[in-house]
Amino acid sequence: MKKNKLLLGGLLLVLVSFFSCNITKNISSKQKNIILEVKKEYAPDSRVAVFNIVPEKRDGKIVLKGETNLPEAKEALLNKFTGKKIEFVDEIKILPEEKLGNKTFGVVRLSVCNMRTKPKHPAELASQAILGTPVNILKENHGWYYIQTPDGYLGWVDNASISSLEPAKKKEWMNSPKIIYTDIYGFVYASPDENSEHVSDIVEGGILKLIGESLNKLFWIVAFPDGRVGYISKDKAEKLDKYLREVKNYNSDDILNTAKELMGIPYLWGGTSAKMLDCSGFTKTVYFINGITLPRDASQQVNVGKKIKLDNNFSKLKPGDLLFFGKNRKDGSERITHVAIYMGNGKIIHETGEVKIQSLKRSDPDFVEYRLKSLKQARRIIGYEGQYGIVRTMDIQYYGL
Repeated sequence: MKKNKLLLGGLLLVLVSFFSCNITKNISSKQKNIILEVKKEYAPDSRVAVFNIVPEKRDGKIVLKGETNLPEAKEALLNKFTGKKIEFVDEIKILPEEKLGNKTFGVVRLSVCNMRTKPKHPAELASQAILGTPVNILKENHGWYYIQTPDGYLGWVDNASISSLEPAKKKEWMNSPKIIYTDIYGFVYASPDENSEHVSDIVEGGILKLIGESLNKLFWIVAFPDGRVGYISKDKAEKLDKYLREVKNYNSDDILNTAKELMGIPYLWGGTSAKMLDCSGFTKTVYFINGITLPRDASQQVNVGKKIKLDNNFSKLKPGDLLFFGKNRKDGSERITHVAIYMGNGKIIHETGEVKIQSLKRSDPDFVEYRLKSLKQARRIIGYEGQYGIVRTMDIQYYGL
């Protein structure tokens, strides 16, 4: 009997494999190419766009299954199939998921939340989002949210790190005055006394709702998106709207000073906070503190800003420029793997094991040859805000500014 069961199980496996292969074979390359064309046009980067569409054959018709967070991409795909006179059934779901109801907006409630590639803690760390970051919630899966941050980055987070807000609470949060934490690292206290209990830790750039000020005028009274209330020393935080107006006139000195404040902070793949950083998390954090929201990864950051021509003595570079490093693929295209901030005179500051200063000049004792050999591009951010894909944080509506 056991042998017969094993034979039956093997037969079923063969049949399933056979029908699965036939489903794939019955989809023409022309139809697959239509999907690929739309994906290439609307969602070429899966880190910032969802477009997972799979065609299958059912009852002589093409069934388009999957999901996307881009209604315009779905519409374009359906129009192409209609235009080609291909009969199809539309089963493409638009994110956010319906089961989320009206809780599709959230705010990070912890000092730092980890964004992972899959909904489980052992999964790769893709990025981080810091306290007060507004997010779109796209999916829910057994205690995990699939979110999109203001820079467009996608990832899974433990839902304990996010406060999902219904429309009324969202409106209240968006319309409330806020503060931004300006020290590298610190705490929110339970009372207006730095010797009191901690409500939470907080990193540079963290944002909270402003309720008022303490009687002694030394502390801001702040609220978390989940309703917790605490106190932050006034000398370590500023009103967000005032702060962003002031940093609107930032310059290269501001960028370099912010970068040097992070000296010695250790490397963490996916790190994007003052606790730990990766190379692009470092440049992103430095510019965020100065009012600019850069894309998440080095291979994305290289696509924003004005491209600056490189020469042997770096004569065309200015302090604050982003320098990109990598290698060429077999087809000649560049694969960017690292980013640094140019300081002038051949010096760079970057996250490489820890945030440190090194040189691209052979005559310097801190010269790093493999960095010089792998230097590929330079991009200028300062002076080109609103151009070349450079976004000011104050122009991102989700912050309620």
